[in-house]
Amino acid sequence: MAPLISLRGVSKAFPAGRGRVVRAVDGVDLDVEDGEITGVIGHSGAGKSTLVRMINALELPTEGTVTVGSRVTGELGERGLRELRGEVGMIFQQFNLFASRSVAGNVGYPLRIAGWSRERRRERVAELLEFVGIAEKARQYPAQLSGGQKQRVGIARALATSPRILLADEATSALDPETTKDVLALLKRINRELGTTIVVITHEMDVVSSICDTVVVMDRGRVIERGPVYDVFSAPREPATRRFVHSVLHDRPSEETLARLREHFPGRIVTVAVRDDPAVRTAVSQVIAGHDVRSTIIYGGIRELAEKPFGSITFELAGDDPAVEALIADLRAHTYVEELTQEAS
Repeated sequence: MAPLISLRGVSKAFPAGRGRVVRAVDGVDLDVEDGEITGVIGHSGAGKSTLVRMINALELPTEGTVTVGSRVTGELGERGLRELRGEVGMIFQQFNLFASRSVAGNVGYPLRIAGWSRERRRERVAELLEFVGIAEKARQYPAQLSGGQKQRVGIARALATSPRILLADEATSALDPETTKDVLALLKRINRELGTTIVVITHEMDVVSSICDTVVVMDRGRVIERGPVYDVFSAPREPATRRFVHSVLHDRPSEETLARLREHFPGRIVTVAVRDDPAVRTAVSQVIAGHDVRSTIIYGGIRELAEKPFGSITFELAGDDPAVEALIADLRAHTYVEELTQEAS
């Protein structure tokens, strides 16, 4: 079956003055399968938000094609664009609620624009507010709500027209950790019970690891890695992905920490990746024990993702240079190993 969302050779350029342009998205090929939750992750300025705005045709590509369902967005007229946007719900970081409308009025607004009768709107709004768990807030106004409640209103509004696709652009960035957990559980329930395809734009690895099936890593407008969440995070192939994962996981010493460690551990310092493979872990232990090299654990961080461990452990290796080189070579035959220099971060 064809993917629900497909991008082919997609770029988006914006004028930057003095005849210059900035390519916010640069040559992206990407598929999102029907019914999955895909996380698009990367540092600020990576092109994530521009990418998601092209999915619902708020931005049209400068080059390439964006296909949603069977529609190529760049070929649609005004009517076609309205129909497309009716099938794509949007959840925003800052909620984007009308302060002058009640909770029920905010949720019912897309239905009013779509021409639903007052009675149908009332029934649908009541159903949605019950689904997101704030039925008792129907007559209150946004100023009377907590951040989590506001986001539930935003989610209910995004679901009003029963979209096939839900786009969440940094939807939990303004929320505290406990509220974030509740909102993510709600998004997962929407996917599971309604079959809605969800694309989550975020810079938070915890968001992706909590609910996503697939992760897309962006850097400088390009997709540099894509795959199952555990595979990408536990064994990143690209340097930019590794930097991103390590910056969130804190499983590697920073440059400052490495400098302090070197004051006490003058040997060669290497970081060894840890994955959910007992055979590899056993082999690593046996390799270390089988060489005439003293190994000392000096740093590390392990966490669970999909109930499987990943992270890294940093060792000082002390001994003759040939013996240390042989040990590092043997370790690399089983897992990812990086020797840390003073400039590492």
